[in-house]
Order: sequence, then C-alpha cells, then structure tokens
Amino acid sequence: MRGPDSLGRGWWRRNVWGLVAVVPALALMVYAGVYSDLEYWQRGRPVQAPSAADGSAEFAGLRLRLVELAPTTELKRSATAAFVPPEGVTVWRAVIEIESPDPEKSPGCTIVLEDRAGNRHDTEAQELTKARVPLANCRPDTDSGGPAPVSGRYRTVAHFALATGVDAVAVRLSFGSFDLAVRYVRLSLPR
Repeated sequence: MRGPDSLGRGWWRRNVWGLVAVVPALALMVYAGVYSDLEYWQRGRPVQAPSAADGSAEFAGLRLRLVELAPTTELKRSATAAFVPPEGVTVWRAVIEIESPDPEKSPGCTIVLEDRAGNRHDTEAQELTKARVPLANCRPDTDSGGPAPVSGRYRTVAHFALATGVDAVAVRLSFGSFDLAVRYVRLSLPR
C-alpha cells in the first residue's frame, strides 16, 4: 500500500469510485446465484399427480390402483423356511395393479409406504434383508420366471418393515423427472 499521492489523497480517497461500483456488483452476483438456486430447488420439489375418486391414478401412460395394503406373515426365508421378522417389527405388503398399453416399455418407479403420521418407509429396510421378497418397481416381473402380461394388466408387490403399532395408509410411486418436475402418485385404498 502506497502513501498519499501528489494531491495528498490516501488509498481510500483514490479508490472510492471502485468501492461504489463493486458493492452493487457483488450484491447483484449474490442475488443472481441465490435466484437460480431457488428456481432449481422449486423445480425439483415433488409434485403429486392427481388421483381419481376410486383411488386409482393415471400417469406416464399407466393406470395405477392400490389393490391391497395390509400386514403379512407369509414371507419365506428360503424355499421351505418361513421368515420371522424381528421383535417389534410388522411387515406390510402393498399390491399395486398396473395397466399399461405396452408392459415391456413401462417406466420403472420407486415405491414408498406412507404411515398415518406422514413418515415414509422404503422397500429396502434392514429388517427384510433375509426375507425372499420380489423387486418392487412398476415393471412386470418376468426375470423370476413369471409370465409376461398378455392383457397389459399386471401386479407388482412391495414389502415394508414398520414398527409394531404403526399403521400404513398409502403408497407413493415416484417416477423421477417428467417435464423437468419430479412427480409422484399417491395411492390409498378406497374407503
């Protein structure tokens, strides 16, 4: 830092014009960065696709309906041994009926269970690692030797581990991004 110039002005007086220009430019840069992040965040917020009165929904060319949502004890550990969940855990089974014009081109989805308190539970619970459960997604299960759906209507099954006493009320099927928005379908049993 130099001392005063030939007119006797110090550093602050020589550079005040730069400080006056830099402060608004810095504020504009911060605003532009925050605004673009806010727009990106809002675009990424999940949007619920509408459901019909009977509990079914149409999305991504699929007609979806929750057929069953209930506790189950019918899981197997192997071909002959029954699976017993840990104490304090109840296994829930969701059966979703899917109707597609072309089942082979059905998009994959993530299935999540919603309990009465609004908490979400996924299908990959640690308590279910030793149980033989099918892969839960929205595609027809032809990998396990099951027949390919002929009519375009098939079912997918998802299993969830919840604490005993917690009631499940709905399932959410998330399909990733369509039209730059993350969308999901919430299905519940008709009352």
